[in-house]
Order: sequence, then structure tokens, then C-alpha cells
Amino acid sequence: MMKTLCYYSRGVILMGKIEELLQEINQLSIEEAKILYKELLRRIATPLRDPEEIYDDWNDPEVDKAYAKSW
Repeated sequence: MMKTLCYYSRGVILMGKIEELLQEINQLSIEEAKILYKELLRRIATPLRDPEEIYDDWNDPEVDKAYAKSW
């Protein structure tokens, strides 16, 4: 059986691992799930506070020129 892969910004994860995590989440109480949800949101939102973490060309004048032409 071929394992399904899920590609994301930092690499690859097996879909089986995601399914395993979802099964564990289903076993949490409502309160535990809320805490997990808030923590996941906090971790996901962190890079959005500092765009330079995501975009290596954030302050690149050449990229800025290219975007200026397209607008």
C-alpha cells in the first residue's frame, strides 16, 4: 500500500500521521480541545506577525519594483 504524503511549507508529513493526530484529538475533552485550538492558532499566527520569517524577499527592491509594475 502506497503511503499518501502531504506537502507543507517546512517539508512533508505522512497522511497517516495526520490521521493519528486527529484520532488523538477526538479523545480530548471539549475544554482540552479548546486549549489545543487556541495554542495552534497562536503558533500559526506567529509568522504572520513578522512577514520576514515567511518571505525572504520582503524588503527586496527588485521584488518591490516587479509588484509595482503589476499593480
